[in-house]
Amino acid sequence: MKTRIISGTIGSVIFLFLILKGGALLAIAVGLLVALGTWELSRIAAAAGIKLSLPLLLAVNLLYILAQALALNGRASLHCGIEGLFFVLILLFSFLLNLKAGISREGLLSILAHLFGLVYPGMLFSYTLWLRTLPEAYGWKLLFLAFLVIWGSDTGAYFIGTAWGKTPLAPQLSPRKSVEGALAGICTGVLAGVFCALFFQLPLFWTVGTSLLASIGGELGDLFESLLKRIAGVKDSGSFLPGHGGVLDRFDSALFALPIVYYLALLII
Repeated sequence: MKTRIISGTIGSVIFLFLILKGGALLAIAVGLLVALGTWELSRIAAAAGIKLSLPLLLAVNLLYILAQALALNGRASLHCGIEGLFFVLILLFSFLLNLKAGISREGLLSILAHLFGLVYPGMLFSYTLWLRTLPEAYGWKLLFLAFLVIWGSDTGAYFIGTAWGKTPLAPQLSPRKSVEGALAGICTGVLAGVFCALFFQLPLFWTVGTSLLASIGGELGDLFESLLKRIAGVKDSGSFLPGHGGVLDRFDSALFALPIVYYLALLII
């Protein structure tokens, strides 16, 4: 527990600094998280018996993050349609890699796994950059709001669920998670969002609704990553952060919550 709290605090302080700084430093940090997350996903795929080319997926994911960073900072004439280009690239190269396998279920699973690996974690992590580059009056504040809600929800679910949780939430996916912990996490996530709204003078009604949906999305993201690990038969995706596991273990909630905050943010900007 002590290791978990210390490493989590240090990691949170560093990430909050990057949120405030933005720019190239944040893009590099996101690229590093994508690289580590891609490596962890390749390990999960290997444990599940699915062929996944780490060099291919890593190259495509990092190129995607670089392209988005350049486009969002106005240094390249790229548009949001760039996602389609990277889908075509990963589909084409994963198909070529599996030509030798002939017509087989394994080849099809490998191609689908490469497509999945582009979205998770590649594209989902990019919403960190999308949120940060919103107009200055909102950008860093909304990114801060997103992570405060996620961390508030995770913290509330963990501590309250550990102390008072009795009703299993999804025993096949995560035996230690409880309905009580999940509901508490949603409440603490919304409370964190309200605190952020009052401090940054964000629209209160919008913040409550966004915090609620982001908290729910974050908890579903947590369960989704648990599903991947159960299929592969692994306990943690990696060991990036002591006491927390890997990048996918630490940011599984964020990968589902960040897109929710981003698209809801477009309603007020």
